[in-house]
Amino acid sequence: MSEDQFELWLPFCFLDGLCAYCWYWCITSIIFYRKNGFDFSKDFGPKVYWGTYAHDRFLAKPKAKFFIIMPFGVAISSFLTISFALGLMGIIKHCVDCGR
Repeated sequence: MSEDQFELWLPFCFLDGLCAYCWYWCITSIIFYRKNGFDFSKDFGPKVYWGTYAHDRFLAKPKAKFFIIMPFGVAISSFLTISFALGLMGIIKHCVDCGR
């Protein structure tokens, strides 16, 4: 392991956990709403807010959470995890000292 790869391990470990969390809730939501007949009147999963304020009026509706937020979270976390994994394998180069 080179010194450049050491700086990739911490974000990789964090993103790996975040990716697993997003995939878990996405898959369990699909199972829940499929068994429920895709009735979005019942909320399922973690609370997600549309802003920085944790107030009930900013709480995402179940349908928006299922169709927008969860797939977006899965896509972004998966892309970043794969990017860091490819960087650790040496397939792609991450710019560590770009400004120097």
